[in-house]
Amino acid sequence: MTIANAITFIKTGLVDHSLRNRLNEAETASRRNRILAEKSLQFSPGEFSEAFTSTLVQCQSQDEAMQVKEFKLWWDLLQISIPAEPQNN
Repeated sequence: MTIANAITFIKTGLVDHSLRNRLNEAETASRRNRILAEKSLQFSPGEFSEAFTSTLVQCQSQDEAMQVKEFKLWWDLLQISIPAEPQNN
């Protein structure tokens, strides 16, 4: 896992709607992580945070910065909306 993977994920995710759709459709966090692994885009939450800050600082316009912020919001919401693993009772 690396910050570079997280930066690549942000840049790819901003334009690759197919990847975002697949991540949205993942039913568990482990499935979401497998989708990222298929693209060699594994990263930790801390690495994503650093990548977000780095990407935001490099933005050349307010519109570009807003897109990056919206991407982070989407990713953050996805993290809390998908359970870690199915619960077996």
